[in-house]
Amino acid sequence: GGSGGGGGGELPPCGKSEPFLCTGDLGFVWESRLYIVGRIKDILCIRGRTLHAHDIETCAEAAHTAMRPGCCAALPVVPPDTGQDTDGEALVLVAELKPEAEKAAAAGGGAAIAEAVRDGVREAEGVKAYAVVLLRARTILKTTSGKLRRRELRLAYAELDDAVRAAAAAAA
Repeated sequence: GGSGGGGGGELPPCGKSEPFLCTGDLGFVWESRLYIVGRIKDILCIRGRTLHAHDIETCAEAAHTAMRPGCCAALPVVPPDTGQDTDGEALVLVAELKPEAEKAAAAGGGAAIAEAVRDGVREAEGVKAYAVVLLRARTILKTTSGKLRRRELRLAYAELDDAVRAAAAAAA
């Protein structure tokens, strides 16, 4: 059998004893059918709860009409020691606004949007967002095929100025 490359051969085992192919997909078998429900890397563990990023993002987008559909990312971050009880990783939402909502947000309406998003996620998913970062339309990091680049967004959030991160977390 070959190794590496792409010319066939044997597939490397996923675990130590089971011959499974590791794809990173999350799924289950029910009535002899395989159902793919997401990606393992999109699972968040916040305050001991296992949550799916897509579920949280959908709730956040539905929480306010200013949110741009398909342009919200739920990210787990380790916040700086601020005295808030986060118990490890905390939830940060990075989301785009619709173009028509940008002026209102810049004029002070951003806090109300962020609060509505926090409330919507808390009511629907039972988790409190540590911070909500609102972006201008068409600025969230995506792949060329339109998928959210969560890893890069998480790194970008970590590189934000302390004052910006504090402002995003202030209303929490």
